[in-house]
Amino acid sequence: MRRRKRIALFLGEIGRDYQKKFINELRKVARSKDYDIFVFNNFGAYNGTALFDLGERDVINIPVFSEFEGIISLADTYDIDGMEEMLLNRIRKETDCPVVSVRNGSHDTYRVVFDNFSTLYEMTDHFIKEHGFKNICYMSGPLSYEDSVHRLEGFKKAMSDAGLEVTDDILFEGDFWKRYSKEAADKFLAAYDGKTEAIICANDYMALGLMEVFEERGIKVPDDIAISGFDEIIEGVAADVPLTTVAIPVTDMVTKAVDIIEEVNSGKVIEGDIGLTGKIIPKASCGCCFNSPKIDYNSFINRLTDEYVNVRRSTQFITDIQNQITEVDKLKYVNNYNDAFRMKKMFLCLCMDDHKDDNPYSETMLLKTIYPFDDERMKNPLINYSFPRKDILPEKYFDYDEPSVHIVFPIHYKNTTFGYLVSEWSDLDITIFIAPYGEGIAHAYNDLLLQDQFSEFVEMKKQNLVDPLTGISNRRGFEQSLNNLILQKHEENELISFLSVDLDNLKTINDTYGHSEGDVAIRAVADVLAEVVTEKNICARAGGDEFYAIISSTDPNVRENTLAHFYELLAKKNTELNKQYDLHASVGIYTVKSKVIDRAFEHLQMADRLMYEAKRKYKAHK
Repeated sequence: MRRRKRIALFLGEIGRDYQKKFINELRKVARSKDYDIFVFNNFGAYNGTALFDLGERDVINIPVFSEFEGIISLADTYDIDGMEEMLLNRIRKETDCPVVSVRNGSHDTYRVVFDNFSTLYEMTDHFIKEHGFKNICYMSGPLSYEDSVHRLEGFKKAMSDAGLEVTDDILFEGDFWKRYSKEAADKFLAAYDGKTEAIICANDYMALGLMEVFEERGIKVPDDIAISGFDEIIEGVAADVPLTTVAIPVTDMVTKAVDIIEEVNSGKVIEGDIGLTGKIIPKASCGCCFNSPKIDYNSFINRLTDEYVNVRRSTQFITDIQNQITEVDKLKYVNNYNDAFRMKKMFLCLCMDDHKDDNPYSETMLLKTIYPFDDERMKNPLINYSFPRKDILPEKYFDYDEPSVHIVFPIHYKNTTFGYLVSEWSDLDITIFIAPYGEGIAHAYNDLLLQDQFSEFVEMKKQNLVDPLTGISNRRGFEQSLNNLILQKHEENELISFLSVDLDNLKTINDTYGHSEGDVAIRAVADVLAEVVTEKNICARAGGDEFYAIISSTDPNVRENTLAHFYELLAKKNTELNKQYDLHASVGIYTVKSKVIDRAFEHLQMADRLMYEAKRKYKAHK
């Protein structure tokens, strides 16, 4: 089967609106022109942690560039010092295919640039001529970025042409985010002797940050101060006061970038940058267009809710994955979170041993597993199929029927690289969970690496989850297993039975025959419970003479059958032990449908109540 032509796209922070729009538009063009797209993503610098940054930057070492017909770079999204230069150096060593930088980037590449100067000039001109503002402040992005400089120059030129002076007290250098909103607000409110009329921002996030500060201080937009942004993100469109902004011509950018690749490959000479301009979108924040925009607010609210849930799940995911001991258990646990990632398929590829000195990725990679699991893989998730890294994935896993988009990003712990994750892009909106998902896998393999280096640690970790007297799980191990069970997918007709078991008369046994005999009784009940509970289910000593168990079954009579089986085995154990006392335990069983398993701890409380009721009956008839 003929392999389709390939284009590589390098970007950072794939979860941002602009990056997602770019990928979706590139996918449309790629389908019409029969290209496969590989998106090599990094998540940017991490609070100045140099070792982590090195691991992120190493995304440039994954592809073999001679395998691609062209490369597109969104350099202004990288957020890692020196990454663009290193990427271009590596490309030059391997291939002479065209490299197109979009919106910003090295002059050593073909460039599709955005006319930041003219667009910001037009925005400033709109404030001056349409609204009559003269006391206008400006919040720029980082002036180390070329687009930030050009936008600032556009602002200054429009002010100058209108005869308005630009001084340092009306300028503030921001970071394209909300971090400096309060400092900027303080400076702008003090400008023009406290008579500032309007603020123009170099992007939407900074504008929204200022609007939030103004709202806290009782300053109304646009009645007291008009404001504008740049980029037309959804948060600005959906704001209480919709944000005046600039729409980026993403479709035209993508089309021009692919056109350049095809034209250069056909022998055409292209000189100079391809320039595109944006479109001013006046809205309420500058005093225009007070009609509410047409927005699917339900979808927007659902999106925000999903992102909030994913933020909470991120911490749980990374923490809990480290509690799994074996590689198989860790891989199975990762599978529980596929729904948060919103990809069709995910391929975990790990490095082998044939590294080159300048590359943390091996020449031969190992396809470790594929998510989501099918029934067979739930039993054994390991694939362990080797293939050349130049292919990104084993050839047999590519879809030859139609062009596809694959997202590739590194799996690394600090600067220790384990491999990469390849995901098939779906029509669903990618979530912010993508970053902690990869980080969690990296933590899992770093944990396994530490276990290999410190074998005693493995045994300690296991013992931390096991009750030393009985050999079954302790409370910590039970809670971990229960959490895993909650996350698993269950059959619709599956029943989950929660068992609370309490050994009767332990105090009498201890007082009469000694505590060593009490230990014999506790171990005996644990043995019985472990025999009742099959391998895929859970049992544990919760403490003292208390035990918990959970049984999954499709048997409608599971409660009665489990109770009968327990007492049958307990009677058999009494015969085997032949003690001067008989063992007895009170059992409470509470059975629910699997769809409500997420309320597991409530169900355990119900089982406890039933157990205490059984204990009272036992004592009454004793």
